[in-house]
Amino acid sequence: MDVLLCKSTHLLSCVVIKSNLGYLVKLQIRQGSAKITLLKHRTSMIGQLLAGRYKVLQILAEGGFGQTYICSDIHLPGKPKCVLKHLKTTSTLPEALEAARRLFQKEADTLQQLGNHDQIPRLLAYFDDNNQFYLVQELIEGHSLSRELPQGRKLSQTQVIDLLTEILTILQFVHSQGVIHRDIKPDNLIRRASDNKLVLIDFGAIKQLRNQTATNSAKQNVTLVVGTRGYMPSEQIRRLPRQGSDIYALGMIAIQALTGVYPYELQDDPNTGEILWEHLRKVDPAFSEVLNKMTRYHFKERYQTVDEVIEALKELPTLEEPELENNTNSGLYELTLEWVEGSNINTYKITSNQFSKIPGKIRIGRDPQDCDIVLSESTVSALHVEIFFNPEKEKIYLRNLRQKNPPILDGQLLLAGEMPLSNKSVLRLGQQHIKVKDITSTEYANNVIPAYYKSKNFAVEPQQPIAKTARLPKISTKLEEPSTTTPLKASPKMPMFKNVIPLGVKSIGVATVLASVGGFALVNAGNLGKTNSQHNNLLSQIPGKCWIVKKDLNKSPQLRDLPHRDAQAFKALNQGETMLKLDDKGDFLKVKLSDDTEGWIFYDQVQLCD
Repeated sequence: MDVLLCKSTHLLSCVVIKSNLGYLVKLQIRQGSAKITLLKHRTSMIGQLLAGRYKVLQILAEGGFGQTYICSDIHLPGKPKCVLKHLKTTSTLPEALEAARRLFQKEADTLQQLGNHDQIPRLLAYFDDNNQFYLVQELIEGHSLSRELPQGRKLSQTQVIDLLTEILTILQFVHSQGVIHRDIKPDNLIRRASDNKLVLIDFGAIKQLRNQTATNSAKQNVTLVVGTRGYMPSEQIRRLPRQGSDIYALGMIAIQALTGVYPYELQDDPNTGEILWEHLRKVDPAFSEVLNKMTRYHFKERYQTVDEVIEALKELPTLEEPELENNTNSGLYELTLEWVEGSNINTYKITSNQFSKIPGKIRIGRDPQDCDIVLSESTVSALHVEIFFNPEKEKIYLRNLRQKNPPILDGQLLLAGEMPLSNKSVLRLGQQHIKVKDITSTEYANNVIPAYYKSKNFAVEPQQPIAKTARLPKISTKLEEPSTTTPLKASPKMPMFKNVIPLGVKSIGVATVLASVGGFALVNAGNLGKTNSQHNNLLSQIPGKCWIVKKDLNKSPQLRDLPHRDAQAFKALNQGETMLKLDDKGDFLKVKLSDDTEGWIFYDQVQLCD
């Protein structure tokens, strides 16, 4: 531990303390009082040796609860790899740390019990160091179930029943230990390479039935929302998970496997809240009834135990069905990106049906938790842009996710919305240039992923902790190309998109001002919403900010109070109604109506104004 003096006025003493784990703390002592400030925490522990035997090799994930690393055990022959989870503590008070230590011990005991099952990773060790808690678990080599369920692929009913049966046997053991997993999803099911069995991972979200709450330093009972949209039932969103919550999630996986549609894309009945899926795939009525009971909106109407689901599957008749459409051939689009970092030239290949952290989208930024392509350039935002394939137009698109730090594509500033990528396109994120090296289309059996994508680890981990995005110098009206690429010549036939503003434009309309402040394009919409006509006229002058409810929807969309499918809907919107975009999160837009009402709406229910 290092102690350094710091300059300060009106203080009796001021020191900066750097701990072995990377914490940097400033202690300021005044007359009769003391103040402790956490200045920074080094999130990257690459190369460190923990407990004298576990050497950190790379980051697997980072989140609010802690970090996960791949380590090697240097005390064992061959230095085998394992998974190390660092669990964060949120208080330095002695009583809070003691409570955290007891909960940590209890969780470790539970994980040790769960590891007795062949299809759950074994707990190898657990320890605490300087009031930081660590779990060491078995590393499972293989691929996630997400790779086997890309968008559009449909499994046979027999295959889905076999899938359900295998996962149910694991879940049966988990629930018998008094544990709810709370995050059952394809990403947390690993197809083990050694024997082709599924392994249930990521028990960081476990919740013991006999301990429904954890106690914080204020002695208040709290419980956290843990789960994934689409696989998470309504009671779990309300922080009341139960065994039926895991059964719901498993039922949604089965419906995804049958229909080829991701759960968050499915519609629900506005009156009952039940998932509408049977029109997407003809299924035996008895099997359909089982799945519907697994995924009922209200937990009391679902199967109450895993044993009940297993028994219901056993009673199903022999299912016969025609050959699925999956067996036909289709085109697989492939895009190759290339960029320079330091002295290295990096390439990354994307396919139109590739697995990713957000299904159907490849996200780029500096945050390894949210991004598939992780960049180290400090002027790139933590979550900057995403790339996705549009099957109707058979094109690959770029979408902006950071309005205050908009990307530049082929010399044009993309404030909002999306633009198609083309061969040799040049993308600029902050000061990082990325070139589209190639776009090809190849015939493969439908939904087959080439071997290259099955073995490659796509999460490029940064070697530096995530810091605040660096501010750019003022953007020039002339786009500078990196030295490794051929300068892009502007084509006289280059299309102009209505949601894109060419560099150098100073104004758009009377009530709209476009300014370049420190290199970032800012739109000041002023006061929008005196009357509907004023509202619409002003909005129409703001590219990317003006959105309209689609006119071809089967039912009126609802404005919600939160960006969740199960969030409370409080206002019905009219088709063709215009609104101001305020923010976006995942598959939702936050909008403001002409009467100043604000709320969230699904991305696919609106479109940019003409």
